[in-house]
Amino acid sequence: MGPVADSNPDDQAFLRQFMAEQRPLLRFILRYVPSSADARDVLQETLVTLWAKRAEFDAAREFLPWACGVARFKVREFWRKQPRWEAFAHHDIMALLDRRCEELAPVLSLRREKLRDCLAKLPVDQKELLHRYYDEEESVDNLALREGRSVDAIYKMLQRTRRTLLTCVERGLRAEGATP
Repeated sequence: MGPVADSNPDDQAFLRQFMAEQRPLLRFILRYVPSSADARDVLQETLVTLWAKRAEFDAAREFLPWACGVARFKVREFWRKQPRWEAFAHHDIMALLDRRCEELAPVLSLRREKLRDCLAKLPVDQKELLHRYYDEEESVDNLALREGRSVDAIYKMLQRTRRTLLTCVERGLRAEGATP
């Protein structure tokens, strides 16, 4: 049996919570580390630390804010270790980014709402392609094989779909009186 199956019920509950909050935690990290690959590395480091500190977690509190606190330290560690990011570690960039996120929250919320509306209007095949590419993180090569199309054709389909969504979102924002 593997380590999760042999672990105690508290460990299993902890892992279930972490798995449920993994995407929001990654989105949080992406605020500070815009490269998806780097953000996933920070997420992995965060997971290792969360697991090591699982006994400190108070199950009566929300998991995500605690995990985001740990992720903040891991982001700062990442900034210090990466020459191109080192300057960020020595300033209160995180606080500036947090304030900016708060300022943009209403606009971003409206954009997300319009994006959901626009996604709902897409044909099923385009929704499925986006789901497999973004949610399932299936490679373009695999998508091309599955669809019986060339890699270039898949890239073009993704590009057209993203352009369609952008146009739809901007149209929706204009209709709300918000600037795109």
